[in-house]
Amino acid sequence: NGEITIGTRDGAAHVLRCLKVWYELPNDVLFAAINLVDRFLTKMKVRPKHMACISVSSFHLAVQQLSMPIIDTEDLIAISQCRCTSRDLVRMADIVANKLGVQMSLAPVTALSFIRLFYYIFEKAADALGLSEIFKSAISLADLEMRLEILACDASCASIRPSELALVMIFTQMDVYVSANKDNGLVHQQIHDLVDYAIQLQKFCRIPDSSFLYSHSIVTKILSLYNGQHKIPYKQRLVWKLSSRTMRVLRPTDKLTSYLPTIAEHHHTHGHMSNNNLRFRTGSVSSEDDGEDWPTSPIVAVCEQFVDE
Repeated sequence: NGEITIGTRDGAAHVLRCLKVWYELPNDVLFAAINLVDRFLTKMKVRPKHMACISVSSFHLAVQQLSMPIIDTEDLIAISQCRCTSRDLVRMADIVANKLGVQMSLAPVTALSFIRLFYYIFEKAADALGLSEIFKSAISLADLEMRLEILACDASCASIRPSELALVMIFTQMDVYVSANKDNGLVHQQIHDLVDYAIQLQKFCRIPDSSFLYSHSIVTKILSLYNGQHKIPYKQRLVWKLSSRTMRVLRPTDKLTSYLPTIAEHHHTHGHMSNNNLRFRTGSVSSEDDGEDWPTSPIVAVCEQFVDE
């Protein structure tokens, strides 16, 4: 129907996450890029064929907005496979910046900003309550940011306020720790003291209980699905998807021809191996030949000797 689906949006978000890892950029770039994409989709009517260019352009814009080292646009296009030109990417980045009123060199406020803020608030509160060890055991900032990335790549969380999403994420981690230490009465009571502080912080942020519980159910569902995937053995084969043009570059047929040395025709004396027992083979193993889904390099001449038993 020409509209952006939830699957298209989530797919683009996961591509941006891969780009963040590929270029070894901080998490801020990913959250800034997804923030730009979601805001642009809310404000403008977008066709599915433009989604790749919009998402990669937003990533390029986020890198500039956060004053990160500039990524070569040609390289970014090749890695992301967004099927647009460098000129298209730059032009789309300008459109996104103009439509959203992006202020360069000014980092946007995202759920990542709030989760870092809340983490340091909880850290100070735990220190004041004498619960620093419990807090460090229950909550890790790196783990919070990693799981928040999973939530940011899911459209179900796009409509949740950033501050609410961050606080729900901290609550969820506390719930996990409480469940893991339910038999330890002392630890159970100490972590509940932190939970009480989190409830007060929820009221301070003016987050209604109904909204908080709804957001908590969404976050729990997404993270449960994510954790369940890690328990399933990964059986998918590595698949390389190459265009016909790329295949011609990687495996030109004229380079598959092998020239073998001339074999002298003469009779072997007893004790020497027969020519029938010495076989030369050359060729190329391809996905069509062996049933595999990835290309392999051409094979040089192989000499197989069969020794009489």
